[in-house]
Amino acid sequence: MKNIELDGLDLQIINALQIEPRASWSSLAPVIGVDSLTLARRWERITAHGLAWPVAMLHDSRSASNAIVEVQCHPGQVLDTARHASRDPAISSIDLTSGTRDIIMTLGARNDDELADYILTRLGKLPGVRSLRTYILNSTLKLGSKWTLRALSPAQAGRVPRFRPPRAAAAKVVPGTLASRLVGLLEQNLRSTNTELGQALGIGSQRVADAIATLRTEGILDLRVHLSQNYSNWPVVTWYFLQVPSISLLATDHAWLSMPEIQFAGVTFGQYNLIVALTAHSRADTLRLEAELEGRIHGARVVDRSAVIRVHKHIGHILDASGCATGEIVSLLRP
Repeated sequence: MKNIELDGLDLQIINALQIEPRASWSSLAPVIGVDSLTLARRWERITAHGLAWPVAMLHDSRSASNAIVEVQCHPGQVLDTARHASRDPAISSIDLTSGTRDIIMTLGARNDDELADYILTRLGKLPGVRSLRTYILNSTLKLGSKWTLRALSPAQAGRVPRFRPPRAAAAKVVPGTLASRLVGLLEQNLRSTNTELGQALGIGSQRVADAIATLRTEGILDLRVHLSQNYSNWPVVTWYFLQVPSISLLATDHAWLSMPEIQFAGVTFGQYNLIVALTAHSRADTLRLEAELEGRIHGARVVDRSAVIRVHKHIGHILDASGCATGEIVSLLRP
């Protein structure tokens, strides 16, 4: 790990930006109780060291086909496999793990045909791969973007200003070309002002504001802020692979999703029909969380689990051995 620490103020800043990544420093100053210049300086330091990084991504739920892929590698080949896989924009995240799988990848194909191509051809061509198992996502119950540090008090979190919906006069549809160019700029600097974005795009700042608001309201644009797990107050991540009665997954009341430790939960096709990623304060806490997860879902059984020992790629950002962003981004935008 780097010789740097995050204090309580740093974690509050990150937490506030997890709630609203484009909130102005002046609007956050009264929430956190620190002046806007200090907040800006702290954030610049955090990102300069790669301890946290903002993410912008487009979703197309109408045609996207997503999967969790587990990979077993030949001895000594895990890092080489991860490096080659990280260059592919369809592979958004790569966790290096313990247990019966060496790597867990998140794959986002544009459609079922491309997903089939990855499963049948492309993934198997990665160097060092000994075996693959793919779990196609039937539905995603919880995404990492909904997980926060909880460094702010509930009262503080409630005062963080949320993004405003589009104006009544705003265009109802954002052209695909504009959306892609806009997200390409946000990938590089999520906190660029509307004026800066407008100058780069050759349009007015109001149109930029309307486009961002429309895309976010429709769930097409996802803005996030992620923190290096090693510097988090939740440094341990474990993937759990469960078998759950279908009736439990069909239930409309998924009260178990309220567990604050859940980063990701997805219903899948395969040997396991529910895959969950949980955070914990320590490894000693993982067994309790596993028992709690099983107990909250009627008839659930955790069949397997893998601890994350290193994150190689996270939502397009390449990380170093200490889990910090290197500054290299593999854009998730695809032609």
